[in-house]
Amino acid sequence: MQSLVKQKPTFTWTERMIEGEDLFTVTRIAKSDKILDTYLFNLSKAKETSEIWKAIETVTKAFDKLNMDDDGFIDLIEREELTGFIKYAAETYGLKYEGDVTEEFRLEW
Repeated sequence: MQSLVKQKPTFTWTERMIEGEDLFTVTRIAKSDKILDTYLFNLSKAKETSEIWKAIETVTKAFDKLNMDDDGFIDLIEREELTGFIKYAAETYGLKYEGDVTEEFRLEW
């Protein structure tokens, strides 16, 4: 799990914030980190595919809420980074799926 933690998109977002991209704030990144850390924790205790899907649903809905609460900061690039990470992490824990794993649950990003 430690290697997955280092691959979270929030590391890139922090770099972009430091470089002056105003889409990101310390608060948005901290909230995103917390959501992703919870997701990784939920994956680590998943024993069945259904539990992996539940973790995907939970993380996706959490980002929906965060995005709505924080003025829609997740745009195309951030969505691609998030969905790629969410899928990669799920695959690391055994999920086999072609396509966007978040699409079924995603509303606002």
